[in-house]
Amino acid sequence: MTSRSPSRATPLTWLVTFLATGHVVLVAATGRIRWDHVLADVLLMGVAWAGPRTRRFLAGAFPLWLTGMLLDSQGLWLFVRGPIHTGDLWQLERHLFPAPGGINWPEWWSTHFTPALDLLTGFAYAAYLYEVFAVAIFFFVKKDTRFERVCWAFLLVNAIGVVIYLVYPAAPPWYILKYGPGPADLAAAPSPAGTARFDALLGIHYFASFYSRNTNVFGAMPSLHAAYPFMMVLFLWHKGWAWRVPAMLFSALVAFSAIYLTHHYILDVLAGLTVALAAFLVVEAVFARRPASLPMAVPLTTSRGDTRA
Repeated sequence: MTSRSPSRATPLTWLVTFLATGHVVLVAATGRIRWDHVLADVLLMGVAWAGPRTRRFLAGAFPLWLTGMLLDSQGLWLFVRGPIHTGDLWQLERHLFPAPGGINWPEWWSTHFTPALDLLTGFAYAAYLYEVFAVAIFFFVKKDTRFERVCWAFLLVNAIGVVIYLVYPAAPPWYILKYGPGPADLAAAPSPAGTARFDALLGIHYFASFYSRNTNVFGAMPSLHAAYPFMMVLFLWHKGWAWRVPAMLFSALVAFSAIYLTHHYILDVLAGLTVALAAFLVVEAVFARRPASLPMAVPLTTSRGDTRA
């Protein structure tokens, strides 16, 4: 006869339940509710209430869920953002990193694209987010505490980015190419920019659908596209050169793609790398002060006093 298993309800369980329920109410009240909102909230609560054996997964799933809700809700607080920057970044970029003819690199690439580069950079721009999830799952399967670190660093890098978007809202290169460097057009619709060519080549609407949900056109500085892969380089560095080289090559490809596809300036990319490094260092410092994580499997005590995982 086995002893009674630990209670499924913990403070985190109730916190997750409260936040997930509150999120459904929020998106419904603001007219933004979608099926994926409900699915994400239900799945999170399911993990929270599944029992002790899922608590380590919840420690990573929770910050990932928070990240999704943070990015999805940006439109609710755009009214507090500062003056929108358009021509100043355009001019600074051209001064610091001139392309042939003295123009900006995004402007130069907008007329020098090729189908091969469209496919390569489009793939990178589509895969950058899945790399984060793949690395997180890898560490989870390996029972490595870096699973939680990746997830919390992902939340932090996005939180830093969102704050900067409010303090320094900036137009992306594609916006300047389309609308010019004058006063910001707040009615400007989000655009897939160069990734539209990827969609056209494959006859799909992946990027058109993805960017149609963007609630913040003026969130180009820093480039989170560049930040995510670089942060994965930092988390995989300890694995040796067999892991470092592919991670660095992919990070460089995404950074180039951001410029080639006219979504970001070189300055945006450099800012993204800096933000990624800062988030990584902060999370590493916090986890270094924490006690060692508990084993993933919680032993079950039998009536004879022995245990089994």
